[in-house]
Amino acid sequence: MDSSVFETTAAASEAEGGTTQRGLLRTVWDFTFRMILRYIKNSYKDDPFRTFLEACLIGFIIWYITKQKYNIGNNEIVLSEKEIDELVEEWRPEPLVPELTDFEREMLDKSVLIDGPNGTKVHLASGGSNNKPVLNFTSYNFLGLADSPGLETRAIGTLRKYGVGSCGPPGFYGTLDVHMELEKQVAAFIGHSAAILYSQAFTTTLSVVPCFSKRGDFIVADEGVSFAVQQAVLLSRSKVHWFKHNDMADLERVLGEVNKQLAGRRGKKTLPRKFIITEGLFHNTGDIAPLD
Repeated sequence: MDSSVFETTAAASEAEGGTTQRGLLRTVWDFTFRMILRYIKNSYKDDPFRTFLEACLIGFIIWYITKQKYNIGNNEIVLSEKEIDELVEEWRPEPLVPELTDFEREMLDKSVLIDGPNGTKVHLASGGSNNKPVLNFTSYNFLGLADSPGLETRAIGTLRKYGVGSCGPPGFYGTLDVHMELEKQVAAFIGHSAAILYSQAFTTTLSVVPCFSKRGDFIVADEGVSFAVQQAVLLSRSKVHWFKHNDMADLERVLGEVNKQLAGRRGKKTLPRKFIITEGLFHNTGDIAPLD
């Protein structure tokens, strides 16, 4: 009898616990639903466009989930042996190296080969200059200064005074007395009151060309100028026209076209300026501009 009473009491307690748990879940669900409903009413009360936008977004999500997915296997094309053989016969591989342009071919034809070790003075493989040694201007050490004992002593003293790093131009470490002294010496050598020292060709062209030629101006440039000059010309935001390398007749033709474009602007107060850009000694080919 005691066992029956105990089982009955346990069953009643379990049923009561289940009822309490279901009641708690129902209460949480009702509270959550009421909070969501209250948020929706407060959020969309005075904003019908937001309601429409989010309804469209929900509809798009449902459509995207339920739409038929693309299957690559359904679009497989089966070719016959004959068709495969025809495609193989018609196929032509792309060249690994593209064909040279006329300008690249000209540069290659003008390339000079050195016979022997590289140095300040070298012998040409073509046997030019009666096979006499010629000065090697393709090297930064064409004057042999790197082998000078006096320069080595000055370099050691400079390193001990200013230190050494991966860069040395004024743009990185600031303007030092050695930079100002070099600018004075360069200005005195070329006969001007002042000079500006740049670290390399890119910084020079990117500073000088956009400084003079602005948006709306015209630049007529030789198509054989170096890459640094090309980038400076393009970044100047000027209207650029190119003429054939060292071709004065083509330069005159391009200038005529530019003048025709400017003919309709004679009545305006300010006219765009025109600049001709070339190199005295071309970096890519070694040609000299016919400035005479």
